[in-house]
Amino acid sequence: MAGCLEGKVVVVTGAGRGIGLGAAAALAEAGAEVVLTARTRPQIEAAAAAIRGRGQQARAETMDVTDTGRVRRLIGDLGPFEILVNNAGGARHGP
Repeated sequence: MAGCLEGKVVVVTGAGRGIGLGAAAALAEAGAEVVLTARTRPQIEAAAAAIRGRGQQARAETMDVTDTGRVRRLIGDLGPFEILVNNAGGARHGP
């Protein structure tokens, strides 16, 4: 699998931990340039740094997927990308 996504740009939402982080790491391992997005900057900066520390390509972008203006700006700034892993989620706990 290594290298099969060489030259491809992948955006992963909710990439600071859990499934999103796992997906970002696997896609980077496959050769993609991974853009990790999440609401918590320190979390995604650390995740991107760990991926880069393995010699792979990653960058962090702070983004809350409920902020449609920010989503539009980021998509516009990124230019074309080949894959979107739409992993971000939320939960509201209560009665």
